[in-house]
Amino acid sequence: MALISAIPAIPLAAGVSRIVRGVRVEHVCGDPRLPPESDAQVATQMIRKALEAINTTVTEPTLFASATATA
Repeated sequence: MALISAIPAIPLAAGVSRIVRGVRVEHVCGDPRLPPESDAQVATQMIRKALEAINTTVTEPTLFASATATA
């Protein structure tokens, strides 16, 4: 299981095994400040990162961050 969260400290503290850093609380899988096409690209990158997280073996809570989420 992977959880996408704009506030990763909460799922990390709860022991969620795979956390993907989201962009904003009100728009986790995208960036509403971007044009629609760019926003869709951000969402696609987030989903790809979540699929990568699901397919990664972890032994403790792990944070996966995409370049778009940290911008």
